[in-house]
Amino acid sequence: MLPTFLIIGSQKAGTTSIHHILNQHPQIFMAEKKEINFFFKDEEYARGPEAYAEHFSDSADQLARGEASPGYICHPEAPARIHDLLPDVKLILTVRDPIRRAISQYWDNRRHLNEPHTFAEALDLYLSDEYHPDQIGYFSRGVYMRYIRNYLEYFPRKNLLILPFEEMLTAPETFYQRIFKFLGVNTDFQSEDIDQAFNPTEVWMNIFYQILIRKPAYQKYIPAKLRRLFFWGKKVRFSAPSIDDASRKKLEEFYRPWNDELVDFLGVDLSSWSEASSKRV
Repeated sequence: MLPTFLIIGSQKAGTTSIHHILNQHPQIFMAEKKEINFFFKDEEYARGPEAYAEHFSDSADQLARGEASPGYICHPEAPARIHDLLPDVKLILTVRDPIRRAISQYWDNRRHLNEPHTFAEALDLYLSDEYHPDQIGYFSRGVYMRYIRNYLEYFPRKNLLILPFEEMLTAPETFYQRIFKFLGVNTDFQSEDIDQAFNPTEVWMNIFYQILIRKPAYQKYIPAKLRRLFFWGKKVRFSAPSIDDASRKKLEEFYRPWNDELVDFLGVDLSSWSEASSKRV
């Protein structure tokens, strides 16, 4: 028993929420584990199709079976690996303003005390449009058209559903109906959780953690295994601060040709991306 669809990305673009809502649909089976990463991690792929199929062994008579691993979109070998095992699979991709997506990923690492650099320093270190699985992909993950073209070498356009992340926020019913129609399941299904966020960003308020998140350079003096000792006490919701103007302008120039190509490919208006990039995430 193997999946009929995959949510292939993007990271920090609503895949947790999509997984949750689709899991509620009576005609859809979602693998219990999110981010199986079978086609992403070499050690998982080496376990073979039988091990992968175990994640779907509990599915019954559902019309659609799937899993969500947002790393699939950018891994250079994922399209070929997926096609070899699942040549007719349907693929779902959410695309988010790449600047806001990068900020979100950066701060996700920062709040987990895994990023010792400021955003401007990270920009100087990691700005690239080439994704490598063993390197940080804050910025390379946002060049969506490169990865879409890679998938289209193996799959017909009709097998790929591409949705702007922002539509999930502004028109969630339409957003999910498009997914249900694509998967061939009942489009009338509604969830009470449709407006909820299922992966909220939070930080701890204890003074030791606050020092490390506010002064990231201090993190490198503490072994990674010991940093988790600072994850205790009260937690509060967190919004990432806006980035400096120089970094924002640099990223706008970096992403402009990729975004323009995406707009032409999708035939949609993504002007809100540039308007939103200067705001808090």
